[in-house]
Amino acid sequence: MPKEPSDFTVKYGMRVIVPLGLFLLVAILFLVLYFNTGRSDDVLLGLFFVFLIVTVLLFFGFRITISHRITKKYFHTEALIGQKGRVIKGVPAKTYGTLNVLNEDWSFICDSDTSDNQVVTVAEVMEDTATLRVTISS
Repeated sequence: MPKEPSDFTVKYGMRVIVPLGLFLLVAILFLVLYFNTGRSDDVLLGLFFVFLIVTVLLFFGFRITISHRITKKYFHTEALIGQKGRVIKGVPAKTYGTLNVLNEDWSFICDSDTSDNQVVTVAEVMEDTATLRVTISS
């Protein structure tokens, strides 16, 4: 059974997680080098703090631009509610899956088991605005 993506991954996406992870790894690398040098090298400690601050600022920057401003300005949830979609790959109940609605792929969750190519109806756009709650169409 495939692993269910974390809420963080669903909300922000891999395009945000990968750069933030890389910046954080570089910051940790500078901190490890600082402690391994055996002398107080203020440049390494300074670089650690710079990369750590940049990571935090990027996180909040991505959060503002991706999750809030763009979504609120350009995405109207009422356009999806009631639309029919086709499940790309069936999943068990209350598990994240992928479906195609209006020629776009979306994450979804359903209270019932779904199967491949099953037609579902969008009942709600969840709070993270990247996941749809669907019901099975009759």
